[in-house]
Amino acid sequence: MRNLLVGNGINIQFDENDYYSRQKIVLRLLRNYDRDDFPSHIIVDNPYLLKDYLGLLFLEAREIINGQYDQYVICSAERKSLKDFKSRYAPCIYTLRMTDIGFEDYYLIHDLVCHKEKIYNPDQYIVREAMRSAYLFSIYNDGKLNELFEKYSPGFVEYLQGFDKIYTVNYDSNVENATGKQVIHLHGQFDKISDVYDPNSMRNHLPDAPINEINIDPNYAFLYSNPISTHCGAYKELHIKQVPLANSALDKMGKAYTEDEAVRNSVFEWIMSKDKSLSNFGHAIQLRAANPELCFLNDYHFADFQRLSGTLEILGLSPWNDLHLFNAIDQSDIAECCFYYHGDTATEEIKRLLPRICSSGGLRFISVKDFWEKKREKKN
Repeated sequence: MRNLLVGNGINIQFDENDYYSRQKIVLRLLRNYDRDDFPSHIIVDNPYLLKDYLGLLFLEAREIINGQYDQYVICSAERKSLKDFKSRYAPCIYTLRMTDIGFEDYYLIHDLVCHKEKIYNPDQYIVREAMRSAYLFSIYNDGKLNELFEKYSPGFVEYLQGFDKIYTVNYDSNVENATGKQVIHLHGQFDKISDVYDPNSMRNHLPDAPINEINIDPNYAFLYSNPISTHCGAYKELHIKQVPLANSALDKMGKAYTEDEAVRNSVFEWIMSKDKSLSNFGHAIQLRAANPELCFLNDYHFADFQRLSGTLEILGLSPWNDLHLFNAIDQSDIAECCFYYHGDTATEEIKRLLPRICSSGGLRFISVKDFWEKKREKKN
């Protein structure tokens, strides 16, 4: 089985105007706040508030690098993200610009600032979601993102066609449009609606259905999609695993509800609880028992990815992001892995992240520069 995992590097390669680099995504995000057609009815009522807030977060970056926020870390995932943040940005601390910081790193700054200022949910979550929506709006780039496949060279399309399975952490549909193959999106995609906005979802069968409070604007359908965006792989993995864990719990409880009167009595008590989460759980169990086919949708396919076997090539993916994916790769049945690298430090990091494959002699490296030179012929 030949497998391929791709990241944003392939978009950057065919992005003649540098629209999808880290710097340009953040710069476009900031400029978008000044647009007359900015979807403020979806993201934030006053876009200038969010623009100013991002500026304030940037002003905290140097203090974070200098250790002034170490005491506000509240979990191991944040601690790891903070360590990585410092290592990447400390060398340029005196020349650091707002667009030098990758947008997902702004989530970390936001969380740390909230811890320091004692800002809790739901406020912390609401602001983070507004940041996320503005980020997706910038990446989507008025739909131009999904036009990159038109620039793919014949050599690159032929390369893609040679794989049995293609996985991506990108949200766009360029690879499937270029090849006609099914592509498995591990972190969501712009053309898949989130459960929260799907009127037929399990979530919207519960009494407090979010869809009842939301007016979906079809002109911005991508802003209601399911991409995962956060500052660390651990949080992404947690988000991905929530759905199968919830479905597994409902399977067991639904069966017990059907067969055991004591469980039915307990579920009824939960439904009547003033605790909204407990009440929703009770309603979900009742729904599952009555409709076994009804479940929370799992659109991230992580279990499939964990069952990798054969060979794997990794193209356009940074070794400093999405550590949960590298953990899954090293724990899978992959016998050989080829990583297309940019810079010698990347090869050392990959060796550290894939110790089993490396020690077995199954890890090899190819310069991504050499790879693209061979695939660079123009499309006819």
